[in-house]
Amino acid sequence: MVLQTGVYLPVLLQSSNGFVQHAVQGRKAQVHTLGGVSRPHTGGNHLIGSHPAAGKILQVGKHCLLQPLPATRLRSAFRAWMADCHVPAYDEKAHEGLIRHFYVRVNQKGQSLCAVIANGKRLPQQDKLIEALRAAEPGLVGVVLSVNQAKTNVILGKEYHTLWGQDFLEDTLCDLNFRLSVPSFYQVNRDQAEVLYGRALDFAQLTGTETVLDLYCGIGTITLVLARRAGKAIGAEVIPAAIEDAKANAARNGVTNTEFLCADAGEAAQELARRGLRPDVICVDPPRKGISPEVVDAIAQMSPTRLVYVSCDPATLARDVARLREKGYHVQQAEAADLFPRTGHVETIVLLQRETL
Repeated sequence: MVLQTGVYLPVLLQSSNGFVQHAVQGRKAQVHTLGGVSRPHTGGNHLIGSHPAAGKILQVGKHCLLQPLPATRLRSAFRAWMADCHVPAYDEKAHEGLIRHFYVRVNQKGQSLCAVIANGKRLPQQDKLIEALRAAEPGLVGVVLSVNQAKTNVILGKEYHTLWGQDFLEDTLCDLNFRLSVPSFYQVNRDQAEVLYGRALDFAQLTGTETVLDLYCGIGTITLVLARRAGKAIGAEVIPAAIEDAKANAARNGVTNTEFLCADAGEAAQELARRGLRPDVICVDPPRKGISPEVVDAIAQMSPTRLVYVSCDPATLARDVARLREKGYHVQQAEAADLFPRTGHVETIVLLQRETL
């Protein structure tokens, strides 16, 4: 991978030579009818797959080698239920139909949690669906309905109902146990995520006395990893449910040197300033859009010695590194991690250091 002209980064490769068994944890399989919802009450011929760059549905084959078997079995059972019960898929252009997405998350033990994202608050033949899913996958722990009736291409809704079982899945990552609710962000490739977070911890260069701030902390995965070598680790996240999950995950793992703030970067900076705290190290793991100019300003205001940037989009990473350079932060080290084998996507870890006058 090239960060700038003439500079090539080392790539941390996937070690497994077989199936990427956990590469679809958290991936949302798209469910649509072939050619749109022309007969909204008949179900139609359904395609189940994902959106490629062209925006059309890329149908997942009967035996997709990138998916764990529980996801394959649940997908097949769900498609059969839609066909047998004449359940219509959602047409985004017409805002008609019911089923928008079918979501499967699988943990290291092979247990699974699935969610149906629907343009409605009830499912027809709901009991038949639950029976079919449970029969197809013995390791299924719960079925959740996510209501999304908005005219948007955002996948998940804001309203959740547990149809059967539990509304969470537990998984182990970096020897820590995490509880994952449906909206919780979690890296899709668990094995490589451990490599990624381990390198982020190395880049942070912690000695046990530092105060670390983890922006975009989600359910606290990176925060709890950093807490192992920090004096105090503070996680900040704007999603209230994720913060509650993060607090519960810290308690579940007996990690006592953490704190979680429901705040954006600017609010976190103001809160730390009010307490007279300045983080020695800041870690950011933003979505693909990267960090905004306001977040760059907030980081500069807090003035950490080091900044660890975990990125899933090299383009926005390059833009943000240039912005941070203007604030006095310069790249010291960078590596790429292959979390998405057989694709053109990578995660990148970058260490930036504040220049000293």
